Amino acid sequence: IWEWEAFGKGAWWWHGEGVWCWSYADCQQITKEHQDRTPSFAAVRACIPDLFPRDLLVFLPSGAENLWAAMRSILHELFLSNSPEVYSSRMSSLPGKLAEEWPSPKVADLSDEARVQKVVSKCIFFLLFEKWVTDEEAALLAGWRANATFWILPRLVHRFIFNLGIERVKSLRIRTVRLIETYGLQGVFTGMNDRLPPQHRRADAVQLCDEVMFAVGFAGIGGVCAALGTVGAFLQCKTPKESAAKHLRWGAYGTSEQMVAKYRQNAETYIREALRLDPPVASGSRILKQPTKVTLNGREFTVPAGTLSEYVLAMANRDASVFPDPETFNPDRENLNQALTWNGAFGARDEASYPRICPGRTLSLDLTKIIV
Repeated sequence: IWEWEAFGKGAWWWHGEGVWCWSYADCQQITKEHQDRTPSFAAVRACIPDLFPRDLLVFLPSGAENLWAAMRSILHELFLSNSPEVYSSRMSSLPGKLAEEWPSPKVADLSDEARVQKVVSKCIFFLLFEKWVTDEEAALLAGWRANATFWILPRLVHRFIFNLGIERVKSLRIRTVRLIETYGLQGVFTGMNDRLPPQHRRADAVQLCDEVMFAVGFAGIGGVCAALGTVGAFLQCKTPKESAAKHLRWGAYGTSEQMVAKYRQNAETYIREALRLDPPVASGSRILKQPTKVTLNGREFTVPAGTLSEYVLAMANRDASVFPDPETFNPDRENLNQALTWNGAFGARDEASYPRICPGRTLSLDLTKIIV
């Protein structure tokens, strides 16, 4: 926020290697369009292929018939919507498993990051593959959240810390693929690879497994852990780590007892409002398709096509022109479905018009409710 302020609190500012925008109108327009993308985070070129797979879904430009469309389609088909009955059956099994895993739970337990990360890892692996991993295996998968700090670091910083983060993530990627082998799940990815269009098929299904499991770990495990961290903090009237206390007000729910009562009244609207204020993914990266005029601290510039650009969902969700009293927690807002928390307006009438809306948004919301 200080950089936005330094650039005059306008519609645009500069950070890293690109320009950033924040208004709801701008972010909504961007999320409704197909985007040109390149491997980057926070308007900084990402470290590939040593830290990230080259064809990670979030890095791919979106379009009707390209690799992004093929990968997104196959992920939906195999993991998220091919069999609603199977998904519902696995989801309904989780409360019993969690009761054994987490006896006598308390709200304060949601502050135990290591425990939350392991439980989330077990639940997501079970939902996708119907395998309940061991504590040791869950600790491995929890690394997808524990190593989140390394995602946004530029290569220069990685070199300064002797590539420690890159080596950790390399090891995590290898061990995650080996876990797939341990449970004999290679056929899932062989079948997935066979179902890709010939021009997008990988020479080796192991490559596809690495790409898919990176997305599952980074966005699935990492995203749900972040959501639970936020909801758990709100239930205790604590400011989440990534939030600034001066920009967060509890409104009518100033005690933990009031928060818990409100959650029990309507868990879904509670979660949606908490994540509006502190979304698991704060921004999205793209590259400008055409030269763009921006005003930085009162001066107008034309930024060339191909420049990195970041759109900030966390700030769009606090745009006072859309969300009155935007920094106050209020689960009774009538327009919660307009929040762009999941890279699109989840639940809005025009939800289908957001091509890059998170494919795991329903899983994320359902799993957060079940664990809490």
